[in-house]
This record gives sequence, C-alpha cells and structure tokens, in this order.
Amino acid sequence: MKYTKPKATMAAVFAVAAVAASATAQAQTKPVQGWTPPQRQELDPAKRVPVATQPASVATQQGAAGDSVQAQPVAQPVTQPAPASYQAPPPYGTQAYEPTEERATYEEGRGGFFLGVKGGKGWVYDDVDQSAREINAGYRWQAGAVALVGIEVAGGKLEKTTERGVPYNDVDYGSIGVNARFNFGRNSPVYGLVRAGYMSAEMDDPYGSVDVDGGYFGLGLGVDINRHFNLSLTYTNYVYFNELYWEEGTLYYDADRADTLMLGAEVRF
Repeated sequence: MKYTKPKATMAAVFAVAAVAASATAQAQTKPVQGWTPPQRQELDPAKRVPVATQPASVATQQGAAGDSVQAQPVAQPVTQPAPASYQAPPPYGTQAYEPTEERATYEEGRGGFFLGVKGGKGWVYDDVDQSAREINAGYRWQAGAVALVGIEVAGGKLEKTTERGVPYNDVDYGSIGVNARFNFGRNSPVYGLVRAGYMSAEMDDPYGSVDVDGGYFGLGLGVDINRHFNLSLTYTNYVYFNELYWEEGTLYYDADRADTLMLGAEVRF
C-alpha cells in the first residue's frame, strides 16, 4: 500500500502559509491613518470667546501612528473694558463742592477802587431845569456773592440858566457817604445801586452866596459791561437847611430839597 500521509501534511502546511502570507500582504497594503490636528475656529463676535479650546498644559499629543504633533496655541478671550459710570457733581453748598477758578474770580475779585462820571439834569428851584454833572470816586469791598459795599466822595455842579427871563446861578456841591451795589443773581450783569451820606453846597443868588448843609439818598440801576466797566442811571435826592438854629429851647429850621437824575459811566480797578 502506498504511503500518503506526509504529502497530505505538507499540503496542509503550504495552505496555512499561503493564508498567513495573504493576511500579511493585506495588512501591509492598508494605509496608516494618523492623528490630524483640529482646525482653528473663528471666534464668536458676540461672545468674543473661542468655541473650543485646548488645555494649555498639553504640549504635544501622540497620533495613531505614533508620531509627535505640536499642540496648537490656546486662543485667549478678548475682553472689553467696562464703561466708566457717570458721577454727578456734588450740589453747591456742600463740603465736597469746589468752585471753579472762573467763578471764584468773579465772586471774590470784584472789590477795588472805582472812578465815575455822570451827567444829566438837576432841580434846585421849582420847575427850573439845570444841567448837572458830577464826578465820584471811592472803594468797595466784597460783601458776598452778589454784593459790594464801600465809601465814596463826590463833587458836582449845576449850571446857571435862565427861565422865563429870570436868571438862576450855578450851584456847587460836594458829598461823602456810603455806596453799595447788588447784582440781581450770581451771574447777572444787572445790578441795583444805593448811596447815602452827608452833603454841603454853595448857592449863589442875587443877594449873595448861601452855604447849606444836609444829607442825600440815591437809588440807581446799572449793568456791567465787563469786569472793569459799567453804566448806570441814578436818581439822588438832597435835603438841606437854609436856616437851622435854636432859640429859647426851640429848633427853628427852613428845609428845602434838590434832585438830580444822571446817566453815568464807571471804571473799576
């Protein structure tokens, strides 16, 4: 009988080797799929933060094929500064309020010397108009945000005239007193004026010169053109005594009055 077992055994070995060789060939021809880094994504413009980020601690990552891949830089979120909140200034009169240099200069720097000239009409005799002129000077001190108070000296003259054929001689007078003005508001250029004091006058008449003494009181309204110049309209009433004496415990006097209405200009230093 013919022996066939070795041949059969060899045939089985070759069959197993062929199958293994085919599997190895297929494994070698299959492409290797490596690790691909993720695509960088655009930032969301509304949130300004990246949709997906990688941990900063990861330096490298290993791919499926064992290759080392450099990690992508971590995108940092963009932050916008918070808008500054509005703070209203403290109200005037509180300790935190500090006036500006302009307001402080206006309120505290208006005192000083002044010099004024006036011109207008005067009435010493009934229904007789006389041209009048006056010059005054003095000093005022700051007395608050809108007030100035000071002293003044003045000298004036009423010109001689003729009324219905009757001559009226001139009148010279002088005065010394107080002068105060008050603006109608902290930033208002319009102001009121008050003046009062002692006056004396010399009046010439057909019978000779007459010296009289008395007092005066005046009111005015003016406007500041600028820090050093103003215009005003002033009415002043003068009360004087033609005769004033005591006799046996009785006071005898003959009082009279005069008035002036003048437009004036004033400079301040």
